[in-house]
This record gives sequence, C-alpha cells and structure tokens, in this order.
Amino acid sequence: MRSRSVRLSVVILLILGLAVAALGFRSINIDIPGLPTLAREGQGPLGLKLGLDLSGGGHLVYQADTGSRFDVTLFEPVDLQEIAAALEGLRFPSDATGEEELALEDYQVIPRDVRLVQQEVPPPAPIIDDGESEPEDEPAEGEEPAPAESDSEEPPEGAEDEEPVEPQFVTVAVASSFQIRTPLLAADDPRRTGLRDSVEDALGEVDVFQVTDIGEPDASQMEGVLDNITRRVNRFGTEEPIIQIFGDDRIIVQLPGASGSTTDLAFADPVDDIGLLTDTLASAGFGDVNVTRVDELSFRILSGTVGSEVQTAARDALTEVVGAPTELNVSSAIDEAKALIGQTALLEFKERTCDTAICANYTDADLGLTGDDLERAEASADPVGIGWVVNLQFDGRGSDIFSSLTRRIANVDTKRIAVFMDDQEIIAPISLAWIRDGSTQISGDFTREEARTLAIQLESGRLQVPLKLIQESDVDALLGSESLRNSLLAGLVGLGLVLVFMVAYYRMAGVVAACALVFYAVMVLAVFKLIPVTLELAHIGGFILSVGMAVDANILIFERMKEEVRIGRTLASSMEVGFGRAWPAIRDSNISTMITCLVLLWFGDRLGGGLVTGVAISLFIGVAASMFTAVVVSRNLLQLMAFVGLGHRISLFTPERVARGPGTGPTQTTSAGSGPATGARGGGR
Repeated sequence: MRSRSVRLSVVILLILGLAVAALGFRSINIDIPGLPTLAREGQGPLGLKLGLDLSGGGHLVYQADTGSRFDVTLFEPVDLQEIAAALEGLRFPSDATGEEELALEDYQVIPRDVRLVQQEVPPPAPIIDDGESEPEDEPAEGEEPAPAESDSEEPPEGAEDEEPVEPQFVTVAVASSFQIRTPLLAADDPRRTGLRDSVEDALGEVDVFQVTDIGEPDASQMEGVLDNITRRVNRFGTEEPIIQIFGDDRIIVQLPGASGSTTDLAFADPVDDIGLLTDTLASAGFGDVNVTRVDELSFRILSGTVGSEVQTAARDALTEVVGAPTELNVSSAIDEAKALIGQTALLEFKERTCDTAICANYTDADLGLTGDDLERAEASADPVGIGWVVNLQFDGRGSDIFSSLTRRIANVDTKRIAVFMDDQEIIAPISLAWIRDGSTQISGDFTREEARTLAIQLESGRLQVPLKLIQESDVDALLGSESLRNSLLAGLVGLGLVLVFMVAYYRMAGVVAACALVFYAVMVLAVFKLIPVTLELAHIGGFILSVGMAVDANILIFERMKEEVRIGRTLASSMEVGFGRAWPAIRDSNISTMITCLVLLWFGDRLGGGLVTGVAISLFIGVAASMFTAVVVSRNLLQLMAFVGLGHRISLFTPERVARGPGTGPTQTTSAGSGPATGARGGGR
C-alpha cells in the first residue's frame, strides 16, 4: 500500500510540475518530429487567452465582392504601368452618335503572371539645328574672329577611337494575363461589349477574354458564408468569436486577442531621433506606438492593428520626414484569420471504402468531384416518406463522375460517398441506386432545420461568394479592462475563503482539501491554456463556482470519515471506508453534470452558440479535474499522513472532540441531551 502511495505521489508531482511549467511560460512552442506542433500564447495573465469582453480583439468587416470580372490574356506581355495607363484612357461611346463617352469607373486591375524583365532604355534623340538658333556671340572689338570649321579638316586625334555609349537597362514588371474588376455592368453596356476591342487597340492582340458576373448574394448564400467563416475561425468551439451578418451583403468578425501589429522597420542611414520616428508613425495612423531599437539601422514597432492604407501612408511620411525605409514589414495578430476567411470554401466528394459494414476503419479516394461540379443543393419535404431530404443536381462533368461512382458502389455495404467541407467531413451517405442523370437526393430522417443546414453547407461550397475586406481595426474590451482585475480578485477571495473554512473546520483534513484545491486550480488553468480555451467573464465565473464543486467532493469524503471515526475505526480504516461510501455520490453527481455539459455542447454546436459551447467545455474540464483531485490527490495525501504517524492523532482530522477510552477504540463524547456515548467503559445497563 505504501509503495503504491509513493508511486502515485510521484505521478501527482509530475502532473503538477507540467502544469506549473505550462503556466510559468507566457508562450509555449513545442515542435517534436512526428507530433503536431504545440504553439500557445495569450495576452492574459499566465499566457491565457481572454475573450472580447475582457481584452478586446480584432475587428473585421467583409463585404460580398460583387461585380463584373474580365479575365484577359494577351499574346505578348505588357508593362504593368502601360496597362494601367491604357485602361485609364479608355473611352466608350454611350449612344449611337458617339458624342458622349463613358469611362471605366471604380475598376481594379489584378495581374496574374507578373514577372520582372530587363528593358533597354532608348538613347536620347540627337539634337538637330533647324537654322533658327541664335548666332554665336560676335567677337569683341580688337579680337580676330575664330576661323570657320571646314569640312575638309580632319577630325581631332583620337575621335575615331571613342567607344560607343553602353546601353542602359531598367527592371520593369510585365504581365500577359490580368483581371479587370468593375461594378456590375449590364449586358448591353458599351463598356462591357466594347472592352475587348479597346484592350486590343491599346495593348495588343488578345488571346483569351472571359466575362463573369457575380450578382448580389441572397440570404441563404450569406448564411453559407457565415457558416464557413464560423467553422474556420472557431474549429474547436473554444475561440469565442463574434461573427454576424450585417445588412444584406456584409459580415462582421470580431476575434478575441487578435489585435495589434508588429512592424519591422529599417533604413539605409542611421536614425538617431526615435521621438521623430514615433511622431511620424503616429501622424500616419499608427496607434499606441512603441518603438524599440534593434540596431542603429533597424527598429521594431508594436502598435495597434495597421491596415494597408496606413502602411502606405507611413511609408510616404517616413520617406519625407526621416528617410526612405529599406524595409517595412507589418505582421498582425489577425493575419492568419484573414487568410482563412479570404479563402473560398472547398467542397469535395470522395469514395470511401470501409473494412466492414459498420465502417469503423476506412480509406478515402479522390474522385475529382468538387463544389464546382454541383449546380444546386436545396432542402425539400420527402416526396415518398416522412421527413426532409436534400436534393442535389450536378452539371455535365459532375454527372458523368457521379454516374460512374454510383454504378460501382450502389448497394455495396462497404462503400460510402464522403462529403468534405474544408477537409472536415459533413456527411457520408451510402448509394442505393445507379444515378445516371446527376440528379439525386440525400435522405436520413432529417428534420426541416437539419436538411436546410446541410443544403446551406453544400451550397456554400458551390456558390462562390467572394469577400473583400473593407475595414480592419481593433475593438476594446466590451466590459472594460477593470473587469479582468475584478474577476481575478473575486476568484482569489473566493478561493481564500473556501480554504480558510476548510482548514478551520476540518483541521488537517482541511489542509489536505486546500492542497487538493490548489492542485485543482493549477491543473485546470493549465488545461485551459493548452487546449486553448478563450476565457470570457462567464468562463471565469464558472471556474470560481467550480471551486465550490471541487471542495464538495472532499466534504462528502470527510463527513463519511467522521462517521467511521465516531464508531471507533482508526484513521486509515475510516479513510478507506469513507472514500468507498462517498464515491457513489461523487460519481453520480459528477457524471450527471458531465452529461449536462455534453448536452450543452451538442446544442451549442448545432445552434452556433459559441459561448454555450465554450462554457460547456470549460465546465466539463472543471468537473473531470475535481473528480481526479478529490478521489486521487486527497486520498493519497491522507494515506501519506496516516503513514507518517498522524493517524494516531484523530482529533486533528475531525471537528468533533474525540475521547479514547482505556483499552478500547476511540469514543465520541456527545453534548447533553443527545443520549449516552457509545463505546464508553463501565456504566450500567
């Protein structure tokens, strides 16, 4: 028994050491070959991630990027500056008379295959005297006029040996393929119908000219985009972002902790005046500027989130005031989220081969069937049964692939059609028939809401609703910075009061409970950091309440121990029996709480409630940790105390006075009126 307690103590100390190490380092970056990289860093105390209400974060506003797209490919590459100048000068007649002309408005040029080439600078044109130049100055009085040059004179010595001027080259950016984006143009708009001819006249022969219109998205398409963004930035349900549709075509994204930018700045010449550098950046739009010198030529600037417009303004201001920077690289905490949000959803259909009909183990094979091959996906009532189904229609290419697939796997128990969105599986149905025309339906006793959700997911991978970032900024803590300090203070006060009560009432057993509670708090916070869980005010409140839940298990154990001591058992025996009798109550209460957490997690994941999901996860972690500390840590500490000799001093472990009769076990004295004491020596019947 003692060797088991020693081994268990070593394991507990190891867990405690790992938890303390995780909280001791503000940032964690562990990269072990063959294992996933563990990188954790937060802006809160102990490196924890804090939510929008406690620390603020990044604020992004996206708008559906609608309009007409003209994809142009030329036979010969053209200088980018020449392309811009040509498009700026294009004019289109607005009527048959050609008196009024239209220009491209609010357009954007996006080069596709930019490359740098060397171009020779043409030599300056020779100056030709047209005979109208002023005559040379007359010779002064008394001076002889200079002799006139004669064609017969030989050239000066060495003139024939002059070397020709070396050609000069410049580096220019050229492209042969580019896209012109404009607001949505009508089919008969002259800027649409005449753009190809105008581009050919200005830039050269056009090889490919393709027009695509992206109209205004409807409500279901915006819901699909919202679903994609939510799934990407809140993959594990613990990030606690705020993502919502604003108006008809905009989406607001607020991400906790994703605020601030780091700018690496360097100059060709040394800069001595850091104050001038700070003022220049602030005037260009940098907020909360903190400049740190790296060396005499380079600096690192910490500031609020810096957008592209502010970067351009800063470069111009620095060039004018301080000097042209040789390096200006800005990295923002929100860059990773921006890269994820900006991607189009990727919908893929794969052929799944299972080992058995249960499909516990399987392999997936690519088919080349994607959302580009899907024409529509819509929910409807099941025409031949009860419930709802999702109807799918593939295009010509998709129909051929789908027909070949269903012909092979129809009614095969070990075959599935796995559907993935951004590498996450959303459904894997079986095929009941050979589908020849590309029109099929997915059934499975769906409710109306389930079928509608699945249809929106499939549509979001089919309909490309491109987004453009129109605003990027920081958002302050919704509840103010004082909320974090007050929450931490409340947590420390609550924990302290619980510890004082336990030690004062249960004595040494209370000390054991206090140690277990400290272990519990450190372990839970370490798990919060390693997952990571973004802590909102509700999470912190739940964590404070969970301290009481954690000590409740210890109270049950100690009360059972007290009853066993009262009937004369030793401390070691009372401890074992007390744990055994308290365990069913501890187990049932904690398991019921865990089931509640799973229900909250299930509903929160389907209803899009990030806060509900996060609270359910954090509560589940707290309950599991409380069971471990009460049943393992507290029990092991009590056993160690019994082994070191404190077991003979039972009065240290119970709030009631314990008397020991000579030659008998411990006896419990009772107050007046409570009946005779049991186990007392002597006394009549």
